[in-house]
Amino acid sequence: MPSIEPIWFFINDILRSIGFRSRAFFFLTSVIVVLGFYNGIRKLSPNFYISLLLFILAGFYFESANIVRQYVAMSILFSGLPCFLKGKIGKYVLWIFLAAMFHYSVLVIVPFIFLARIRYPLWLLCMILVVTFVFGNSLLNVVTNNIMPFVQDLGFYQYDVDDFDSGVNSGLLKIFYHLLVFSILLLYGKNKQKCPSFLFILINMVVIGLMIYNVCYLFTPARRLYLYFFPCIILVVPYCLNWFTKKSQVIAMGIVSCIFLLFLLKLNWGVPYNFDVAFF
Repeated sequence: MPSIEPIWFFINDILRSIGFRSRAFFFLTSVIVVLGFYNGIRKLSPNFYISLLLFILAGFYFESANIVRQYVAMSILFSGLPCFLKGKIGKYVLWIFLAAMFHYSVLVIVPFIFLARIRYPLWLLCMILVVTFVFGNSLLNVVTNNIMPFVQDLGFYQYDVDDFDSGVNSGLLKIFYHLLVFSILLLYGKNKQKCPSFLFILINMVVIGLMIYNVCYLFTPARRLYLYFFPCIILVVPYCLNWFTKKSQVIAMGIVSCIFLLFLLKLNWGVPYNFDVAFF
């Protein structure tokens, strides 16, 4: 079984001692997730409401109910993202340590976080996406053969590729992700003189997230790591929309929103949910 971070036992013991049932735990974690993303969106997005809409339609909010511990860590990193973009690395390291208390996987993605601060040529980003899209499965075999045994020796996560269903179907969402990100790179290349200086870092994070998604596409536990980076797309898209005319903004956002909504409905249609607020 995977190791559980000690802080969760502490939180559960407190909630149990007060008399709360399990619903209080999920309510608490939902509040943390929402506040973390709210804080990051409020400070970084050029259009709060578009970013909030994408946070919901792209399925990021709903996914937080499936991988609770990781999403708490993700929301903490997202909330501290303004420090990282402003170059306050020391402060952001504190955010990283705080997030790692809630999910150990943060320690795995730390090198990728700092790689995002490098200004790469756009052709290289495009090539990385093409290579990982085409050869993702082969690269996954390299990762599992050379890195997974080391992770298992640490005793944190005893997963194997065959232990999990891939959780993927037609691959249309994967194709849409790439079309969207390639469009962003094209627009950025034409308009980067008009961009805030930190936008390239957010775009790098989106590309890193999609790269992880490609390589770990058939291995669910590892594929979830892409969520530390790819949600930055909810910040990047509003900046890209600013490069369009008002009418074109409505059309582009309408198309992107409708496609995300269709995938969201496909994923959740027919899934039964029971809600109550019986905390005690």
